[in-house]
Amino acid sequence: MSRSRMAVAALLLPVAAGAVALVGAGAASAATPYSGNGYVGVTFDQNETRFIADTNAGELLRGIPDNTLHINLGPGSIYQGSDNVVYATVDQLVDESASHGGRVALTISDPAIWNGVVLTGFQQW
Repeated sequence: MSRSRMAVAALLLPVAAGAVALVGAGAASAATPYSGNGYVGVTFDQNETRFIADTNAGELLRGIPDNTLHINLGPGSIYQGSDNVVYATVDQLVDESASHGGRVALTISDPAIWNGVVLTGFQQW
């Protein structure tokens, strides 16, 4: 793994932990962790997604390079482009999920295994 990829992966772990801690500080957390071969993640329920949207906690992830980020949009997302490029910030994606009564999930991946993708975001509604 290149030094830059290792640095990005090392940066993302505390950012994700901080986001989980921030959400957990607001109420009893129902965030559901998951993991697999070369990835770990967390799914936030509807209330936690609303809390993340209301506090703009998605801004914590603003500095992530676009080429290491993958987004799976919810059905009918206003950010769905014709060229499979998402022109939105993480905070905007969380806001959209919350407005649909949905939830978000974040996965941190080993870029050596997952073709350079370090963070995958999911909108679910």
